[in-house]
Amino acid sequence: MKTKRIFVAIKIDNTNEINKVFREVGFDLIKERIKWVDKKGLHLTLLFIGETDVEEIEAITDKLRIIVSEFRAFHLNLKSLGAFPSLEQATILWIGIQAEAGLFELQKEIHAQLLKNKPADDYNYTPHVTIGRSKGGVKYFVKGKKSLLNLKDWEDRDLLIEKLVLMESTRTKQGAIYRVLEYLPLKK
Repeated sequence: MKTKRIFVAIKIDNTNEINKVFREVGFDLIKERIKWVDKKGLHLTLLFIGETDVEEIEAITDKLRIIVSEFRAFHLNLKSLGAFPSLEQATILWIGIQAEAGLFELQKEIHAQLLKNKPADDYNYTPHVTIGRSKGGVKYFVKGKKSLLNLKDWEDRDLLIEKLVLMESTRTKQGAIYRVLEYLPLKK
């Protein structure tokens, strides 16, 4: 059985403001062992599906087309920076999202339709765009925390979201490589 590691997402185009974040945080955390995300692969994950039989992907894509055809385009803002699990123990650095209710309704519907065996109520969705990962966590967390707090009021321009993507993620030693399998336009 041949599989692909897939997920549903919103592609985020690189902007001057995002470049600024990468420059400032990258400079402040230069001594850290962080794998920075390739800016061409920036995205907001709506649902990680995981390893999937390639023969099932077409049925998943068909379900997604039906779901997105019921949702209108919506706006979101990239806003502030943070880390999971916390600023003090950062293993994932991210840009936060401020979005209209449509994003959360869409994400919940995708989750409900594609993962019927796992109720959406049991899943706490925290929209974010990952910009870097540190396997062992940030070592100089005081400097890392200060860097992220300095950008807590950072904000990018308003983004109009008119389509989703079904993406494939291939793991490599240099980090994940993302490839769009299907564009899924929202209702006009």
